[in-house]
Amino acid sequence: MKIRIIFTLIVIYFFSLSFTARSQNELEVKELSYKLYAIINPQGGNIAFLVTRKGVVVVDAGSTPQNGRDIVETIRSVTKKPIKYLILTHLHGDHVNGVAGFPDDVTIIAHKDLEANNTKFNKENLENYMENILPEHLANLRKQLDSISDKESEEYLELIETYNSHVDYFENIKRIEFRKPDITFEDYYRFKITDQRIMLEYPGPGHTNDNIVVKFSNHNVIHTGDLVFNGSFPYTIVEHGVDIYNWVRILDDLYKENITTVVPGHGEIGRKIALKDQSDYFKDLSRRIEELKNAGYDLEEIKEKIKHSDFRLKGHENQLAVNIEVIYSELTSKGREWWKF
Repeated sequence: MKIRIIFTLIVIYFFSLSFTARSQNELEVKELSYKLYAIINPQGGNIAFLVTRKGVVVVDAGSTPQNGRDIVETIRSVTKKPIKYLILTHLHGDHVNGVAGFPDDVTIIAHKDLEANNTKFNKENLENYMENILPEHLANLRKQLDSISDKESEEYLELIETYNSHVDYFENIKRIEFRKPDITFEDYYRFKITDQRIMLEYPGPGHTNDNIVVKFSNHNVIHTGDLVFNGSFPYTIVEHGVDIYNWVRILDDLYKENITTVVPGHGEIGRKIALKDQSDYFKDLSRRIEELKNAGYDLEEIKEKIKHSDFRLKGHENQLAVNIEVIYSELTSKGREWWKF
């Protein structure tokens, strides 16, 4: 089980950076409403930030210290107001590992369980990743480079670029430093800065057991963290408290609210329909799994029968089998009548 946790975390770290050298200019800013913006972050989770007279409120920190610094510089290209608050939506490294790139005096807000989760799931595995796994990976890349005789070939040039970006990434993640949240909450946290009202809500476990949603009440905009993967297969990690049934209920409840714009954890900024699309994916997948299970197929056979092409999703295709396994486990342990939506 521990090997699986480590592997999953490695997937998240690699996914968040994709081992490609990227510049600050590739962070795309979108204005959502007056003084409210989103940053499409290809290196990690999407960012939202609100500019007020007294300072800036930011949601999520990016995947590495450098990514965090790039986010800060991108915000400063829009406003010179100080960054006052940093809200973290959940424990995953592609949302919290950029904290070290933010100002030292920023006030960090998160769910009460995030700090413990970071210690339990991120710290130890990140240390193992840096001390053992990534150095071994770099050594293997070096061997591949040494085995290529034509140093001018396209194969060599592509591989050396990959190797160099991995080395840069290794140096970057050495500077990851998690900072304890200054403000934590259990169910709700409301605060007001100038005339702007912000609502933080813990709706129960869904993607993780510490996932929160951030509602910008004046704008009808919500940042969902990874409760929404807009257009791609979602990550589901049992060890981090995933609960697909409650995830669906969260999305369905949010869809009933007066929301205009959704900033997902990953994918394009969407309208309210993004909440329903994510819910419908889980409902559709759960029904297919239930039908096949009732027809006598076991888990491995079900994984073979359900194809990526069955869904209008692109990206993280390796997660479909994991999604199936998680839902199959919930259906088996909790019963089909409980699962009805």
